[in-house]
Amino acid sequence: MFVMRVLRLVTAILCPAFVLAAAFAPAAQAARPYKILWQHVGGKTALPPVVSPWGDIFLLGGNAVQRLDPNGRLLWSFNVSGGRPGRPLFFTDGSVFLPTDRALYEIKPYGRQGWSFGVLAGEQGKTAVPAAARGPGDLFYVLMGRSLYAVAPRQNMIWYVTEGDAALAVDADRHRVYLVHTARDAGSTLLALDARANVLWRMGFAELNRIYLNLSADGKVLYAVVVPGKTDERNRAAVYALDTATGTRLWRHSFPQQELSDAHLGPDGVLYLVAGKRYLYALDAATGEEKFSLPLLDLSGAAPAADRRGIVYVPGKERLYAVSSRTGRLLWEDRFDGGIPASPAIAHDGLTVYFVSGKGVLCALRAEEAP
Repeated sequence: MFVMRVLRLVTAILCPAFVLAAAFAPAAQAARPYKILWQHVGGKTALPPVVSPWGDIFLLGGNAVQRLDPNGRLLWSFNVSGGRPGRPLFFTDGSVFLPTDRALYEIKPYGRQGWSFGVLAGEQGKTAVPAAARGPGDLFYVLMGRSLYAVAPRQNMIWYVTEGDAALAVDADRHRVYLVHTARDAGSTLLALDARANVLWRMGFAELNRIYLNLSADGKVLYAVVVPGKTDERNRAAVYALDTATGTRLWRHSFPQQELSDAHLGPDGVLYLVAGKRYLYALDAATGEEKFSLPLLDLSGAAPAADRRGIVYVPGKERLYAVSSRTGRLLWEDRFDGGIPASPAIAHDGLTVYFVSGKGVLCALRAEEAP
């Protein structure tokens, strides 16, 4: 009997303590709808990660480029001189060609420098972003200053053209190279050139603040995302779809917002882009018809990316948003330290997403379930 009384007394004293501790214990975290496969601290960068034809990931930041395998293991790091690096080009033997403000560098498969091409002495003007494309004649077409250079890989320059006051963008396919330049008080021009620098067609715009070029997988359509320097009723931010052979406009979709991101052509035949750093838009790539628009909070303004299961990943200033491509509804969102300043990239498996946080951490993420 005495023992029972003691047990009751101890229970009466301890139970409130247990209840109090439970009240202040942190709640169990809900299961995340994704899995982080690996992370790599690579340094701050405003450029998207690039997936090579071999599945490796190239991380560009400052004056350095890092190459990682699909498991996040650093293979090599290469420091360039002569300015900022741009999106690399890939050669069949495993070499990488990297454009900068003043040169085009070859990086061998093992991370050592090979051949290089320097800009002509006295070159002036400014390239918005170092850029190069591989196109007709199996040449590299490189923007440096205000000129476009046609360069034979590991050889030398074939020709160059200088147009306007500044070069804005370049892209290419097997038949044509597409150049955008702007001239003060004369607007901006999109040119299609052949391998001998002959002009095949041209299209004029009001003076542009920014333009992004994207080719369809079959090379028959060129998508141009244009942001005018001054937006008004006649000159709006818009997406154009152009026939690559003739320059004929297939469709145009304009936006009320004054800012547009680059466009991402998803595996579902839909163009995804961000407008006004707040809205995600989905356009039918064949017709330009708006499939949906979704307001989201505090987007970074970088382009979204879509995986093959129908999840669109949208970069935010503080968060990553996942949206269903079929319904246009938000599936989930999560905070990442430093936000997501640059566009994500999709791995060859169509499921793994690579993105760099504002703190310089490269993450490999895979959603747990299809929407």
